[in-house]
Amino acid sequence: MDFKTREESDGKVVVIECPVRVDSGGAQDLREIMTESTERDKFLLVVDMDKTEFMDSSGLGALVSRIAVTRSNSGDVRLARVKDPILKLLELTHLDKIFQSFESVQTAVDSFDV
Repeated sequence: MDFKTREESDGKVVVIECPVRVDSGGAQDLREIMTESTERDKFLLVVDMDKTEFMDSSGLGALVSRIAVTRSNSGDVRLARVKDPILKLLELTHLDKIFQSFESVQTAVDSFDV
């Protein structure tokens, strides 16, 4: 698994660092990490995409997979440091309207106001 996770804001926010590619194999790992976080009652998730150069539909599906659970528990999935190719993909699929995107991980973490 090429993903790394850490907790911020006294353990209230989980930051998930994505690898260069989030395709079918990586998407399953991302989905599992997000599921494990929500099962531990961690509903504030920041996905750090600084290294991510490629994402396919399965990667997008993994991102979307935990939105309902996080939001129904007063949380959210937020994106940080999204590179232009991924941003264009989000715009093309209209997911830029669903996800808040931030210039830095710290700004994304702070946006939760915890």
